[in-house]
Formats: sequence, structure tokens, C-alpha cells
Amino acid sequence: MTSADFNLVDRPWITVLGVGGQAREVSLRQSFAEAEGTSEIVGELPTQGLAILRLMLAILHRASGGPADLGRWSGMRQSWPDVARGVEAYLRRFHDRFDLRHPSVPFFQVADLRTASDGVSGLEKLIADVPNGAPFQTTRLGRGIERISWAEAARWLVHAQAFDPSGIRSGAVGDPRVRGGKGYPIGPGWCGQIGAVHVTGDSLAETLMLNLMVPGAGVDVETGPADLPPWERVPLDQRPDPGNGGEPRGIVDVYTWQARRVRLVGDDDGVTGVVLAQGDKLTPQNRIRVEPLTGWRYSEPQTKKFRQTTYMPRVHDPERALWRGLNGLISQTEQSSVAGVRRYLQPAVLLWLARLRHEELVTQRLVRLHAVGYTYGPQQSTFAELVDDSVVVPVELLVDAIVGQAALDAVDSTERAASELGRFARNLALAAGASDQSEGYRNRARAAAYAAVDGPFRAWLTTLDGGADVRQALTSWESEVLRIVRALGRDEVERAATAAWRGRSVSGRHVDVGQSEAWFRAGLAKVLPLAHAPGEVAREPEAAS
Repeated sequence: MTSADFNLVDRPWITVLGVGGQAREVSLRQSFAEAEGTSEIVGELPTQGLAILRLMLAILHRASGGPADLGRWSGMRQSWPDVARGVEAYLRRFHDRFDLRHPSVPFFQVADLRTASDGVSGLEKLIADVPNGAPFQTTRLGRGIERISWAEAARWLVHAQAFDPSGIRSGAVGDPRVRGGKGYPIGPGWCGQIGAVHVTGDSLAETLMLNLMVPGAGVDVETGPADLPPWERVPLDQRPDPGNGGEPRGIVDVYTWQARRVRLVGDDDGVTGVVLAQGDKLTPQNRIRVEPLTGWRYSEPQTKKFRQTTYMPRVHDPERALWRGLNGLISQTEQSSVAGVRRYLQPAVLLWLARLRHEELVTQRLVRLHAVGYTYGPQQSTFAELVDDSVVVPVELLVDAIVGQAALDAVDSTERAASELGRFARNLALAAGASDQSEGYRNRARAAAYAAVDGPFRAWLTTLDGGADVRQALTSWESEVLRIVRALGRDEVERAATAAWRGRSVSGRHVDVGQSEAWFRAGLAKVLPLAHAPGEVAREPEAAS
């Protein structure tokens, strides 16, 4: 290597944690060779770790030749050093294409990318934790964004291809889509359009293997001879990729999708600027066979628009914990009433995990599901909120319909109990004289309920087992929810205004603390029946709510 090189195969740039918690930077070669002693990929943001994990999965798919079948997959898992040697040989074959500063084929970039004015943007266009146009909630100002190391720039480059927001970009000379010197929006990077979910293991090697799918072996994922990463194809230029026309060739293509055309600008001391232009557009409709790391939801508007059954990626909701979205992860238990079409489809990676369990290639009882993503602002042109959540679930949840339905029932009863607490809080506020239109009391109480049950639910979920008494498990959980929500209800009474005890007429009915409590008890008896004796407290109509 010379000082003008920064080859990702050899130079440390990926931030990882050792199994003991020590952070360090490693090269691509090291990341595979030392994966058994590595806990996970980290970075400036969790989304960086996901983008790099997808890059490593693409490399592993290509280096392993698929893998071709379950036997090959099992052999790889049992002998990771052999896997690492195979990856090293693969990386040697394409070594030059991983050089971030190569004069003609720089990694994930276009060497001669330029605008008509030869302008170069500042690093705030590349670094996701410096909000473009709103830099008031970041510590990365001044010198912090004037220059970064090539190692950090590599991380942000991979991140930008995966998550860059939509919006107008620099107009690249030679791009036929440019009008008036501007590259008009084509949407966020692909990972920004999905709600990414992957399985994590006790080590990086285990994580890679659990997410490395054998096409056709229980999962309907698409690949083939043309499904190649950018470093195995003719280098891209400033124009849209002529080889795909916006249609991905398979899972490797999607893992490494070039949503932007980029040129990093810098010197031996680091990167000081970037040319960032539009790349290849990828639409989200019905990409089920090429994107295995997201769930899918049936879309009636899209189905009507395209006149065929259409699914869209199920993106993350930053206001909902991952466990509240279990119906999209274990969807074999839930059907939509719309023309008999499933409302949700599982991420293919979870179908893959179920297949591994069926073949007894995965024997552990519990696995961790990790969700990472962004929500974007208006026109998807800015980062709004980061989603980073994980939940430990029994593998039986994914393979046993009875266990899966028990988990869904528990989520449903929990949400209904939280809603009852919200109604109670609102009724107390109405009794004290609050406006009929006020929803803040309900929302605050519901949020308090979810916060209070979050830890206990996650713990309870790990106790589910295919051989256990599912009804007894549900009874135990409903009793725990009842205890928690009743305690929160007592807190609501304590903070109620004095006027609420006298009450007032709301929509023709008298509402006070006592009546609200009666409605609250009746509501909990209905939504948590297993925690109540048969026939206990019939549901009464509630006050205006």
C-alpha cells in the first residue's frame, strides 16, 4: 500500500465490539477472520452497523457460492476459520475494487463524478448525525465536520448508499436526468425505505450465519448468475445503471444497491468534502423475493393502483416497541379479511430461521431480533427519528402456531389494557372540566402503561415454550398486566383534580371519580378475562371518550 491508497480489505475502518466489550477498528479481512471473537458491528449510529452488516453478507454470499444447500451452510457454521479463509481468497480476487482512493474504480464511488460548476459539498451532506439545515442538536460542528479520517468516511459512504434521504442532489455532468443543474429526488436509499430486521447471535460469525440464507431452502429469495455486487460488475458512471433498469437482480444486488453516485474529496490527511448525486432508483412494491430483512404489509391502495396484490415494506414506528409489532413477524397466525389475502408477510430471514430449527441446525431456544431504521421528515428529505430496538424471542414463536398466537394474544390484551387506562385518565380529566376534544390525558396514560409493561413483557416473552401450558402462560401475563395497570390507575386517581370528585355532566351523563373507576374496572375485566374470575364485573358503557 502507498499513502494514496485506502483499501478496505487491509485498512482498519469497521468499528466492532469484542465479546468482552472492547471497541476497535478492523479491516474487512480482519472482520471475517476475527468474527468469532467479535460481538457486533457498531459505529457512529446503529444504522451504520446495519449497512456494513449487509455489505458483509453480500461478500459472504459471493465467497461461499450461495451457499448451495443446507449441508454446505451447516459445514460453514461448524468451521468458521474455513469460511474466513474462503472470504480472504475472494477479497484477494477483487482487491483493487475495494480501494476507497483508487484513481479509476474507487469503492462505491464514481472516479470522475463532477458538477458543471465543479462544486464540492461539505461533509454535512454525508454525515447523518449532522442534520442538514438544522445543526443545533449535534456536537459535530466547526472542525468536527471540516475533515474526517478515510476510515470514518468509508463508514459514512456505506451508510449513505443505504440510508441517504431523498431530496435534490448535485446534478452530475453526463446524467440525462439532470435539469437545470439539479438531480431531482428519486427517494431515500433502499434501507431507508424498509423496516430492517435481522437475527443476532452471540458473535459476529453467528450473526452472519443466521442471516445467510440458502436460496430455495425454505425461503423464496431470488439470486442467480447476474446477482453481482458492484465490485464484480463493470464500474458504474454518473448515469443510471443500464444493466438493471431499476429492477434488482437478487439479494446481493439489493444488499449493495447504489442509490447515489458519490466522489469523496480529500488528501492523505483525510476527507474534506463530497460530490453527492442521484444514483439508481429502487421502488418498494413487491420486492419480497429480493429483500429478506424486512416484513411486509398488504397495501389496498397500491393493489388498486397496480391492479395486482401488492405488498409494501413494513417500516418501523418509533413510537412502538418492537414487541408490539409481533403480528408482522409471526404472520402465519394472522389473515386479512381483504379477499383472503394475508395482512402481513414475515421477513424471509425469520422463515429461514424456522427452517433451520425444523432441520435441527439451530438448537438454541432463544434468539434476538434486532430492528434498525429511520423515519424521515417531509418529502423524506431529512432524517427525523432513529429506530434501534431488539427483542429476545423463543424460536418456537416462529415455528409453532399455538405459541405464536399466544404471543399475539398477549400483545393484544396488553394494548387493550393500556387503552383502558387511557380512557380512565381522560374520563377523570373530563370529570374535572377538561375539553371533550382533549386527547392529551389519554395519550399520556397509554404511554405510561407501555413504559411500565415494556420490561416485564420482554421477560415474559422469553418464557414461552412449545411444551408449556400456553393458557397458563397467558393467565400469568394478564395477571401481571392487571397488577401494573391497576397501580397506574391509582396514580391517576391521586393526581385527579378536586373537581373530578364532584364530577359534571358529559354528553348527558354524570362523570366523576367513582363512576370512572367503575368503568375502568369493567373495562379491565373485559380485556383481561384470564386475570378475572368468570363473570366478574360486566362491561358498562363508558363516558364520552
